[in-house]
This record gives sequence, C-alpha cells and structure tokens, in this order.
Amino acid sequence: MSPDTHFSPSSSSSSSSSSNASASPERSDTAARSSDTSVATTSSSRSSRQPLSRRGHFKSRMGCFNCKRRRVKCNELRPQCSPCRRLALDCSYPPTPTPAASAIRSNPSMLSMEDLRFYHQFITAAIPPLPIQADKGWMDCAAMSHEYDFLAHAVLGLGASHLTSHTNADFTSQALQHRLVAIKQVNEQLSNPPSDQQTLDAILAALFCLITQASLIDDGLADYLTIIRGGHLIVLVIIGDMSKSVFPGFTPDGHNHSSAEVVREDQRDDMTDMNEFELSLRMLEPLLRAPYEHKYYGALSQLHPAMQRSSLQVPATFSNEEFLELINPENFGSRLLLIHMFLVDYVIAAICLSPDMPIKSPRRKHVIIKWARNATSSIPQEYKRYTTWIDSYCDKLEQSNDCRHLYTP
Repeated sequence: MSPDTHFSPSSSSSSSSSSNASASPERSDTAARSSDTSVATTSSSRSSRQPLSRRGHFKSRMGCFNCKRRRVKCNELRPQCSPCRRLALDCSYPPTPTPAASAIRSNPSMLSMEDLRFYHQFITAAIPPLPIQADKGWMDCAAMSHEYDFLAHAVLGLGASHLTSHTNADFTSQALQHRLVAIKQVNEQLSNPPSDQQTLDAILAALFCLITQASLIDDGLADYLTIIRGGHLIVLVIIGDMSKSVFPGFTPDGHNHSSAEVVREDQRDDMTDMNEFELSLRMLEPLLRAPYEHKYYGALSQLHPAMQRSSLQVPATFSNEEFLELINPENFGSRLLLIHMFLVDYVIAAICLSPDMPIKSPRRKHVIIKWARNATSSIPQEYKRYTTWIDSYCDKLEQSNDCRHLYTP
C-alpha cells in the first residue's frame, strides 16, 4: 500500500471486518468505495499543493512623471503620490485619456455626452459668421445634421474647437477627430457631386463649419484658405442658383444687402487705421510679379471705397496653380497680401459696425494675430520693411478688447 494513502474510519472498519465472520458483503463494498474516494482525495490534495507560477505585479500605466522617470511604482494618489510626497517632489501626471479620444468614430449616431455638449455649443455660440445674418439657415442646417454624417461631424468639430478656445476645457483631440472625418466624407461627396438642393446645402454648411473651425486653430491658415476656395467653387460651379438654398443671401448682391443692414449709418470718423492700411498695401506693389497677385492686390485696393465688398470672394477666381502659389509660404509678396486681408477686416469692422454688436468668437482675433506674427517672423530680413503696419496693427489689436470682424469667417 502506498505510504500516501490515508485511511478513513470506513477503511479501518473494513480491515477489522475481515476477521469477523458475520460481516456482510454490503459493508465490504462500502469500505472499498470509501478507500477509493480517500485515495482520489489524497491525490487531489497533493496536486493542489504544487507551487503556483508567480503572478506579475500590476504595472502602473498612469503614474506620475517623476515615478516613471525614476522607474519606481507609483500609487497614483492625487494630487500628490506617496513617493513624491516623501521626497518633496512636484508631482504631475500625464493627461487622462478619454473614451472619445481612443478612436475616430465615423458614425455620429453613436453620440457621447461630450458630443451633446459640442452640439449645444454650436447652436448657442459657435454658428459661423458667414453668410451674414443667416441664423435661420444655420438652424435649418443644425436640424438636418442627423441626416448627413459629414455635416454632423463638422458641426461637432466646430463646437469642440469653440469650447476649447473659449473655456478652460480641452477638447482638441475630439475636435480634430470630428474634423478629419468630416473632411474625408465631404471629399467623398464631392467625388460624385449630388444634384438635390438639400445635400448641396449640407455640403456647403459643412465647409463653412470647417472654415470657421480653421480660424480657431493656430496652424490652420492653409486649411482655411483651401476650404474657402473650395466652398466658393461649389457655389459657382455646382450649386449656381442659390435662390432655393437655405442660404439664399450668399450671392454678391445678397452679401452686399446683408452688409448694408449691419453697417451703422454713423460710421466712425477716425480713418487712421484704414489710411495706414492703404499705405502699407501700396508698398507691396513692387513685390508683385504674377497676374494673379496684381488681381488680388486690385481687389484689396477697392476695400476702402467699397467697404461692403468682401475680400473672401477673391481667391475663388484663381486657377489651381495660381491658388497654390498664392498660399505658398515661400511666396512672400502673396503671404503679406493675405495677412493684409485678414487684418483689414478688423479695421473695417471697427469703422462700420456698432460697438454693441455680439461677438461669437473672441478667440479668433488672437489666432489671426498669431498667423500674422508667424508670417512676418518667417520672412527674410529684406522684406521686414513691408511688415511695419502689420506689426504695429497687431500690437494695437492685441491690446484692444474689440474682437469684431465682418467679412471673413
């Protein structure tokens, strides 16, 4: 018998019953079964006592920077973990990832609570300023955004960027995700342009949202200009007749009419900034070489005598090659023309608009100033004398609380 075998009280009875002639066969069978059970239990017990493989410790993924640098385990207590408290170190953590940042959601029907906040921000504070006086059209677009994924993503992306720019919250990742999906889906729509008016309106509205969002992004200048041109080409080539659109006023005549309604009759008499703009613009003329540059220069020169005309219309008249050269950052003459366009919009608004006109995106002014300063700081030294007005007006605009603009989204 194996030494590991354990005898139960039943097996002891079986042993003593072998000398007892009166023991019944049933008792013998019971003892045998009990012995088998005891052996199995013993084997199982021995197996359970075998050493277990060592279980690895939980690895902290969200530990503070100091613990990661020192390669020690962080207990992730906030605002200061125990190791940092013991060593009197400044404890800081990497940003906590959000579920919305984990993957790009191309289906807006799967909304998060954050998306509802973005949508609310859009309809209450972030509606694009163009077309002028088109709030009803924008409410119609917001109402039909559930029918068009690309429009929904454009609306949510703009809402997220507006929240990031004007509150302490940071939804940069979510705004970028919605923007990328919207651009991708708009391009898919334009590869086979629709013919029904509602879908065309949805595409145009998505482009307006993407343009306005670009004006809240520090490095969004190239995107801004490219999408503006795309929007105008859609109006001119694909839509044509805007009379049945939710934006019927987005025509040259409609634009001038809407502008006249918001421009105050008692315009400011001080034209110093406008006069200085014109002097600065004239200084640029010797830098211009290509016909499209002179065309753009001519349009900007007419802004003073016709302040109701929007410089936004100008880039759509260029060919693809001309437009790419216009926005080329190495083309310094064109780049300075573009910066003059953005800044003169604030000059015109200060002259023409009422001081109590509501401002939807105060942060936009600081992005435009950043675009201007980036342009002037990156040009060669021999061009610096052409940036005098740009630099001085940016200083003035930065110190002012006036954020009104009129013609550019």
